[in-house]
Amino acid sequence: MDVSASLLLEVWEIVADILPNNKREDMARKLVNIFADKGMDKKDFEAMRGEDEYIDSAIDAQYNDGLADNDYDYDYGMEDEDE
Repeated sequence: MDVSASLLLEVWEIVADILPNNKREDMARKLVNIFADKGMDKKDFEAMRGEDEYIDSAIDAQYNDGLADNDYDYDYGMEDEDE
């Protein structure tokens, strides 16, 4: 694991301990965003997978624009032509 990934996990461990559960997802996203903006590679984030559920979710949001796989099924108001 990259030094940046290790640093992020260490910072997260400290921060998560003092945050109430309802604030952790937002803070995890902010930290992942900061590290990504500072140049941390996607592969380094991927190496962190499985360490923390909030960080995993934040990584997904960072690289998938917050869209889950099933969100692509949205209709956009278009009707099937067969109807």
